[in-house]
Amino acid sequence: MLQSWVRRRSSAQSLALRSRIVLESADGHAIAEVARRLGITTDTVRVWRRRFLERRLDGLCDEPRPGVPRG
Repeated sequence: MLQSWVRRRSSAQSLALRSRIVLESADGHAIAEVARRLGITTDTVRVWRRRFLERRLDGLCDEPRPGVPRG
């Protein structure tokens, strides 16, 4: 599923990036290495790795944000 999210052109870029983080981590790369390879911060890698470990694929999807919905 993660690889299909990375490859699909219709995937949201944020979901594709989160999938890449998980895949790179699964390949055994350290947090700093994943961050460097993807051009993101180590904090971003930590957040998405943790969410994936806690909630699997559901953890990579956007959560509703507090406040008044845009519309």
